[in-house]
Amino acid sequence: MSEHLNQPAPPLADVPPRKVYLELTTECNLDCRMCIRHSWTTPGGSMSRQTFDRVIMGLGRLPTCRGVNFSGYGEPMCHPLFWDFLARVKQAGLWVELVTNATLLDAPAADRLVALQADRVIVSVDAVRPAAQTPLHPGSLADLAPRLRAIKDRKTRANSAKPDVCLEFVATRSNIHELPALRRLSVSLGFSSILVTNLAPHTEDLADQVLYRHWSTTARSASPSPYSPLVDLPQMDAVPEVSAAVDRLRHVGTRLRINAADVHAAGPRCPFVAQGRFAIRHDGLVSPCLPLLHDHTVYFRSRAKRVAAFHLGNVNESDLADIWGSPAYRELRRRVLAFEFSPCTDCGGCDLRESNRDDCSAGPPPRCGECLWAAGLLQCP
Repeated sequence: MSEHLNQPAPPLADVPPRKVYLELTTECNLDCRMCIRHSWTTPGGSMSRQTFDRVIMGLGRLPTCRGVNFSGYGEPMCHPLFWDFLARVKQAGLWVELVTNATLLDAPAADRLVALQADRVIVSVDAVRPAAQTPLHPGSLADLAPRLRAIKDRKTRANSAKPDVCLEFVATRSNIHELPALRRLSVSLGFSSILVTNLAPHTEDLADQVLYRHWSTTARSASPSPYSPLVDLPQMDAVPEVSAAVDRLRHVGTRLRINAADVHAAGPRCPFVAQGRFAIRHDGLVSPCLPLLHDHTVYFRSRAKRVAAFHLGNVNESDLADIWGSPAYRELRRRVLAFEFSPCTDCGGCDLRESNRDDCSAGPPPRCGECLWAAGLLQCP
């Protein structure tokens, strides 16, 4: 029995590649105050045709990777070869989605999106009414509504279900009140879904705009004890007193139900690695996730953290399938799936939290213990 208990745990199954985020360009026609580009020192640029061709060729050797997301940290439609690249992805038989601020989505662009059968268009907008605009949230859904209705009209005219149109909304203290109005206008525009994510503050003046200042993963990570009595709660207002009591129950491993639904959230989980997603920068560098494409600063609990970019190869130098299957990438995926990192999001704080190159766990960088995506605070399409 003791020998059996001392056996190492079986290795976690690797995840096949399913979706790639392509950063076509770091150029953008807006200058949003919340943008990551205000904190990085990485040289910008746009993807060359040669690099794009290498990506498409590499995807041909990764048959499970059928999804392509045009996003990264720029406006994809600013790339001069955007329409050529979109057509090329569709010709390759791949599923493609576009993340855009929609300011360049005029009537001819709507026609081309429908004609090319782009699968999904995700519109990034953080205000509904023009009156809600601030330097933090330039533009509004009301301003963009005529452009977005053009897509709906052209889909109807062509009797086409594509592209599916969705919204991405970055929630902050200054715009969270707009969410109900966003839902109402979305219904009239025929949007299928709204993805809400939190703000990642890249400058100190935005740190007080987040909606997770008192959030903790401790309660999320606690496993319910079989010896704990079941506490069955009704629905209640999310006032501080209720939140504090529920968090304390979860922290001590209470078996908890709310309105007859079991409540137990898993610990940190990387949505990129767990779902077979990866990212390619405009210059061909391959990262395991979007946050590690570029060096940047992020503020968590009002404390600056310098995030160093992390790359596993370049498609201009190696085949994409070889990069994915390399021992270094396979080992990184194993570590991330097992989440062998320090619980930095719950830690009281130490100097090791100042960058993602080090923490109090073993292993090489990157150290993902304080990743806001793994903690479930941030989401990407």
